Amino acid sequence: MLCIFDGVINNPKVTNKIIPNIEHGILPKVKALVLHRTSAGTAESTLNAWQSKKSGAHFLIDKTGKIYQTASLKKQCWHVGLLQSRCRLEGSCSTEDAKFIKKTLHGSGSWGSKFKKVYLNEKKKDYPDRYPLNSDSLGIELVGAYLGGSGDKGPFEKLKEPQGKSFLWLVTELLSQYDLSFKEDVYAHGSIARKKVKEGVDAFEWLKDNYQ
Repeated sequence: MLCIFDGVINNPKVTNKIIPNIEHGILPKVKALVLHRTSAGTAESTLNAWQSKKSGAHFLIDKTGKIYQTASLKKQCWHVGLLQSRCRLEGSCSTEDAKFIKKTLHGSGSWGSKFKKVYLNEKKKDYPDRYPLNSDSLGIELVGAYLGGSGDKGPFEKLKEPQGKSFLWLVTELLSQYDLSFKEDVYAHGSIARKKVKEGVDAFEWLKDNYQ
């Protein structure tokens, strides 16, 4: 088990780089892990950006394999964004939910306003009937540039070998710490929220191939 003091991991593999302005409110219980890619090509650029932003994640893993803890495990980070409807993507909606989503997405207004209405409806549900929120998940960012140009469906840089080793170690330790399931409680950001479609997907697939 990890040695954690007041939300901060005490382990030589993890560098304490807490950035207070990306911490928002109490994280009452960790129910899931959400995997992200930085889009930027270096850890330094991401750490510098987070110093002046409100959004960020609990961990950042550099290409060198260095793990930075950037937020307390007791605090929420704004890393998820607008959730998609889980039941819609998985084909398991109740009649009431299906009607609401259809009416919302085919109704008037901008796409942004429609997506927000669906998201607010998802927030009313308990996990795992919905995808994880900021209020019940940890975010893990892996340094990797976006290679898709101006589109939102392009690929990210592949994980570097030392980065993958650190990633595997961290996820394994966190799953054990919080009694979570790799199969049920780990998500790629692009698969659950309205972000770049492949964000975190390659990392998730790599993890699936290497997790024991």
